[in-house]
Amino acid sequence: MENKKTFGEYIKSKRMEMGLTQKNFANKLFVTESAVSKWERGLSYPDLTLIRSICEVLQISEHELLTASEDIKARNDEKLAKKYMRMIQRFKITQYILYGVPLLVCFICNLAIQHTLSWFFIVLASELVAASLTLLPVLVEKRRGFITLGGFTASLLILLMVCCIYTGGNWFFVAAVPVLFGMLLAFLPSVLNGIWLPEPFSNHKALLYFTINSVFLFILLFVCDLYTHGGWFFNVACPIALFSLILPWGIMLIIRYVKINGFFKAAGCFALTTGFYYFLNSLVNMVVDGIPFQIGLKFDFHNWSDYIIVNNNIEAIIVFSLLGLGILFAVMGVMRELHKRK
Repeated sequence: MENKKTFGEYIKSKRMEMGLTQKNFANKLFVTESAVSKWERGLSYPDLTLIRSICEVLQISEHELLTASEDIKARNDEKLAKKYMRMIQRFKITQYILYGVPLLVCFICNLAIQHTLSWFFIVLASELVAASLTLLPVLVEKRRGFITLGGFTASLLILLMVCCIYTGGNWFFVAAVPVLFGMLLAFLPSVLNGIWLPEPFSNHKALLYFTINSVFLFILLFVCDLYTHGGWFFNVACPIALFSLILPWGIMLIIRYVKINGFFKAAGCFALTTGFYYFLNSLVNMVVDGIPFQIGLKFDFHNWSDYIIVNNNIEAIIVFSLLGLGILFAVMGVMRELHKRK
C-alpha cells in the first residue's frame, strides 16, 4: 500500500463521494467508528480481510484501494465492457422480436387460411437461415466461427428439404450436394486449420482438402446423373472430371511436395497448364461427340477471317504464351541455382 496518510485521505475522499458518514461506513463494514477514523487519519491500516468489503462499499477496485489512486484505464475498460454487454443484450432482444413476431403472424395466418401448417415451415426454415448468421454468433462464446458455419449449413439444408417436401419434388439431393460441395470448397481450409487432426493428416492438410473435394465432385456428378436419368456418369462425366482434376492436383503436388526452388515450381506449373490446355478440347470432343483424338495445333496467323480459324489461332497463342512463361521461369531457376553454387 501507499503511505498511511495518502491511504487515509483516499479512503476519506471516496467515503465522502458515496455520501457516507464515518458511522455509516463503519456499520457497513461491521467495525467501530474509531477504526475508520484511524484509517482516515493515517494512524493504521484496515485488516486485509476487509479489503474486498471496503471496495464493494466504496465501489472501487482492489488495485485502486491498494494504490490509493484512481485506475482510470480499468474503470474505462469496465464501463466499455458493461456498455458492450448491454448492447449485446438489446441486440438479442431485438432479434427475438424481429424473428418471433413475423413467425407468430405466419403461424396464425397459415392456420386461419389453410386450417393446417404448410408454408409456415418454409418461413420457419428461412428464419433459421437468417438467425444462424445474425443471432447464433452472439449466443455462443466458444468456437463461434465453427458453430456459426455449421448452423448456417444445417439450416440451409433444412430449408431446401422443407421446400422440396412442400413442392412435392424429388430434387433435394441434387440441391443439397452442390451446397455442401460449395461450402467445402470455401470453408474446408479454415475448418482443417482449426480442428485437431492425427499426425498422418495434420501434416498433409492440402492433400486432405483436395481428396475430400474431389470425392464430393464425383458424388455431385453421380447425383445429377441419377436425377436426370442421363446415364452419362461413367462414360462422359468421369473421364472429363478425372482429366480436369489433373491440373489442380498437379499444381498442388508441385507446390506442396516437390523440393525445388520457386522458379522451377512456377515453370512446372506453367508446363502442366500448357499440356492440360493443349489436350483439353481434343479429349472433350472425343468423349462427348465421338470425334477421334487429335494431336497438334491447327492455326494460321495470316488468316483471321473464319470463326474456326480464329478460334484455333487464339488457342495457339494461349499455348505458346504458357509454354514461353514456363521456359522463362525454368531459365530463371537455372540462373538461381548457378548463383547459389557460386
